[in-house]
Amino acid sequence: MRYFLDTEFNGMGGELISLALAREDDKVGFYLATRFMSKPVPWVSDNVIPVVKCLGARPVICSADAIGTAIMSFLFNDHDPVIVADWPDDISYFCKALIVGPGKMVDIPSLKFEMIRVDAYPTTLPGAVQHNALWDARALRHKVMGDVQ
Repeated sequence: MRYFLDTEFNGMGGELISLALAREDDKVGFYLATRFMSKPVPWVSDNVIPVVKCLGARPVICSADAIGTAIMSFLFNDHDPVIVADWPDDISYFCKALIVGPGKMVDIPSLKFEMIRVDAYPTTLPGAVQHNALWDARALRHKVMGDVQ
């Protein structure tokens, strides 16, 4: 199955704020926000922080080091997951979350990545909130797959 990925982070290379996966079948997705500790850069403060929690997107709050285990649990029954992103940083933050120690990663036997460079916005997806990781992952899914609900 394909999972559409989006992340929000504190400026280029900054701390991860949130990570979301929208399933291609549009069933319940995955949305986590970290216990964000850094002072947000002005753009993030204005555009991301206010919408981390919004209508249709309430994240589970966890520590950054727990995200990999949560991803593993979410993907547990899928033996051939494909992670689709529209930006390389999203893949980078996702992969970093899978690393749980020196030379150790969560137990995900197989993963494929696909990067499709498209702009998910503007979107016709009802209710979409730009810069919210879950809504952005849904908007990417909507752009790539069309409305298959």
